[in-house]
Amino acid sequence: MISSLFLILFVMPSLGYVCLNTRFLKSASVLNKVTSLPMAAITSLIKKGKMKEVEELLRQIEAEGDDHFLAKFLKTLAVDENFVGKPFNFFNSTTTNYDSLTVMPEYNKKSKNGFLLGMPEPEIVGGILRDAGARAIAVEMDIRSGGVPKTDFIRFVKEQYRARKMVPGPIPILWSDYIVDKLQIAYAASLGAAAVTLNPEYLSKNLDEMVNYCITLNIEPVVLVKTLEEAEIALQTKTRSLCLHSLDESELISLRSKLPDNARRNYQYIAKLRPSQDFSTYAEIDSCWLLRDSGFNCAWPTTEAVFAEGLMDVYSAVMAMKSKASRQFLSPRQFMMDRKKEGAKEYLGDILY
Repeated sequence: MISSLFLILFVMPSLGYVCLNTRFLKSASVLNKVTSLPMAAITSLIKKGKMKEVEELLRQIEAEGDDHFLAKFLKTLAVDENFVGKPFNFFNSTTTNYDSLTVMPEYNKKSKNGFLLGMPEPEIVGGILRDAGARAIAVEMDIRSGGVPKTDFIRFVKEQYRARKMVPGPIPILWSDYIVDKLQIAYAASLGAAAVTLNPEYLSKNLDEMVNYCITLNIEPVVLVKTLEEAEIALQTKTRSLCLHSLDESELISLRSKLPDNARRNYQYIAKLRPSQDFSTYAEIDSCWLLRDSGFNCAWPTTEAVFAEGLMDVYSAVMAMKSKASRQFLSPRQFMMDRKKEGAKEYLGDILY
C-alpha cells in the first residue's frame, strides 16, 4: 500500500512533467511541426503569415496617422533617442582587423536551454553577454520560432544605449525575422535595430532593392544564403554581411572555400550554427575554432549552446568560442573547465607592486 502510494504521489507526477517538458521542447521550432511538407510549401506559408502581419501594421498606421511611431520615423529616418536610443554600428562591432572570430549569441524564448522558467529579462542578458565579450546579440523576433515581443527588443536596445559610458561599451542588436516587405525593415529600424536579416527566399522585392533600402534607413542588411548561387548574387549587391545558414559544419566550410577572400575587410562572413544535439555547447565551441580557421569572421551560436547551463557558463562559453584555441591542442571541455582567459598571465597588481 505504501509503495503504491509512493508511486502515485512522486513517480507519476515526475514522469508527467518529463513528458510535458519534452513535448514543449520539441515544439519550440515552427519548422519541426511541418517537416513532412516540402520546403517550398513551408516558405509559402511563412510568407503568407508575414504578409498578414504587414497588412495589420498598415492598418494600424492608417488608424493612428502621423501619431504612429513608424509614421514619424519614415518622415525623419532617425530613431527617437528618447524612445529607444541610437543604434550602434553592427559591421564595425562584428568585424576585426586580424584573423579572429567575433561571437553574436542568439536570444530565443522558444529554444531549449538551462532555464526552468524561461529566458531572463533583456536587461540581464544584454549586460551579461556584453561583459562576456559578445560583439552583438541576435534577437529572434518571429512569433513562432523565436517568440520575442517588440517590447523586449526595445528593452535590449535601451539597455545597450545606457551602457555607452561603460566598459565594455554597448553592442548592436540584430533583428532576426522572416522579412518579406520594406515596411518590416522600417519597423525594425524605428525600434533601434542595428541590423536586420534578409533571406532572398522570402523577399517580395529583389535583393538589391531591399539591401539599398536598408542602407537608406541606416540599418545593416545581413543577407542569409545557403548555396553558392545565392552567395554570388548577394555579393553583387552593396551588402557587407553575408550569413551562411541552414548548413552543417562541413557544408559551411565547403561553401566558404568557394567564396572570395576578404583581405581588405570590406565585407564579412557570418556562420549561423544549428544545434547538432541537445545542449550542444562543446560541439559549437569546436565548430567556432574550425570556422575561424576556415575564413569566417563572426559566429552566430544557438541559444542552446550559450545558455545550456543557465547563466553559469555563459562567460566561459562565449570566451571559448572567440578564443584562439584549436581542437588540435585543446578540447572545448578542457577550456570550459579551466576558464582561463587568453593573453599574459601577469596581473596588473603583480606588475605594479
